[in-house]
Amino acid sequence: MTQKRQDINISLFKENIYQSIVNSSFDAIVCKTLDGIVLNWNPAAEKIFGYSADEMVGESMLKIFPDNKKQEEADILEKIRRGEVVNHFQTVRTHKSGRLIDVSVTISPVYDADGRIVAASKIARDITEQVKAIRISHEYQAIVESSEDAIYSLSLDGTVTSWNAGAEHIFGFSTDEILGQSVSALYDEENPQSDDILKAINNGESLEHYITTRKNKDGLVMNMSETVSPLQDQNGKVIGGSIIARNITHDIAEQQLIWKQANYDNLTGLANRDLFLKSLTHEMEMVQDSISRDNLVLLFLDLDNFKDFNDNYGHDFGDEVLRHAADVLTKTCRNADLIARYAGDEFIILLSGEFPKKELKRFVDRLISKLNVPYPINGIDCRLSASIGIVQYPSDALTASDLLKKADQAMYAAKAAGRNQYCYYEDDASAKALIDH
Repeated sequence: MTQKRQDINISLFKENIYQSIVNSSFDAIVCKTLDGIVLNWNPAAEKIFGYSADEMVGESMLKIFPDNKKQEEADILEKIRRGEVVNHFQTVRTHKSGRLIDVSVTISPVYDADGRIVAASKIARDITEQVKAIRISHEYQAIVESSEDAIYSLSLDGTVTSWNAGAEHIFGFSTDEILGQSVSALYDEENPQSDDILKAINNGESLEHYITTRKNKDGLVMNMSETVSPLQDQNGKVIGGSIIARNITHDIAEQQLIWKQANYDNLTGLANRDLFLKSLTHEMEMVQDSISRDNLVLLFLDLDNFKDFNDNYGHDFGDEVLRHAADVLTKTCRNADLIARYAGDEFIILLSGEFPKKELKRFVDRLISKLNVPYPINGIDCRLSASIGIVQYPSDALTASDLLKKADQAMYAAKAAGRNQYCYYEDDASAKALIDH
């Protein structure tokens, strides 16, 4: 084989290799004139931009440029004419369908045998998915950093691995102070379930709106609602957990205030009628099921001559009388007894536990005696007395309404018998006054 023929064969071999590389590349490889006219368009370019080689060869590259990017072509070609290389330039091009494509392009001058620049070679890579992933990542980061909720992550051993601005605000620890530290710095030592979140993470479990308590840097205990999600590596192995925590201390305080306003008397602080009736119904059901005891004892109490206090000294004075009466009842009754302001100057007491009649007599005697003790209100010695009706469930009545009706009857019998005393309800005579105490 002559040297000339061998050189031709080598040249053809190289040309075939170059063509194979261009045609098999996953990147778009395009050659264009210094005026931007397409000379070559490989299969990857067809796939990325949607146009076939027949549709693009001989056409201007501006065909795939969005209107707001057309100036880039003039700038790029000017650099190529100066012999410059445009390296990894990120921009946007238009697919045949009209959708935009994020691309990374490298454009180099093409020289002829005499060293003159005669064309431009462009390699374009579709980075739409990568740009989308980065954009989403940045969006997530912006959401996390702008959130007023605490968002942080933990390793399996409870080490804090990330900490957003919301966490800094809620817990008081800066990122530098808490990263690498144990999450136990946030634990409320009085809460035995403080590490439930960490247990859930290690078990690969999710928790939604888990209510717990945490403490801040200053030791202040807060009510928190936390949502926990396990973090996994590429193989699905749990490597930690992410926590979104919201301070609901104020919300709980508001809920408690609303509940208290709905269930307690504003003037005396005692249970109101609604709460008492609910509790009475519940206790009656427990007696029916023989869960805690066999009977209930209910005392219906009305202050004697209360109207005189209002008429002689005014309603503010009357309010102080009611508050004093409530205080006497609270201090005389046991913690388990339920005391309610039923209406006006009427109070009602549901005694807790069994009460033999002799003990009940001593208790009511003591209650009346305590009310009788003079108490100064606005410089006036105020001496209270009360008429009390006593009923028992289920011996006196089987429903709450009948029980209260008969307690009221017994109370009025005590008033009719001279006030400052108590009566048991009795079927044969409506009620029997006990005046021998």
